[in-house]
Amino acid sequence: MVRTANRLATVPFDRLFEAVAAPLGWAGPDGGLLRSPDTEVVETEDAIFVMMEMPGVRRDDLDIGLESNILTVRATKGTERMENARYHLSERRYGTFSRSFVLPRQVDAERIEAQYTDGVLRIVVPKTEQARRRRIEVRAGAEPARLETTSTDSSES
Repeated sequence: MVRTANRLATVPFDRLFEAVAAPLGWAGPDGGLLRSPDTEVVETEDAIFVMMEMPGVRRDDLDIGLESNILTVRATKGTERMENARYHLSERRYGTFSRSFVLPRQVDAERIEAQYTDGVLRIVVPKTEQARRRRIEVRAGAEPARLETTSTDSSES
């Protein structure tokens, strides 16, 4: 067993966890597991909002794209290593991250906006008019008209 930062772990279990979970989050330069950024996706009547916490990522290292109603966010967090130093503890994560979100069909791709402030990425995806919820009024009134049906009996010739 290996003791790492106040936790007891078995090396085979850690390797299994990294092999299964690595495709879900950040992939480090050495192939190690990097945690996926904390994310919120919120929907209102007019838009979808995606907020992702990515402290330490530079704005220039963000790549956001939309293709076939799939919003993809990619980011790279470079390493910050001191030369000629011995590390006693290193819990910071570095590497490349990619995450995709399937959007409803009716979004206004031309009006998507992204802002990155204080380590938080905020993406606003406006909905088209067709995608917005509509309220259908129920009117009071007379009894609905009856539909007359006719029989098509072939024996009445």
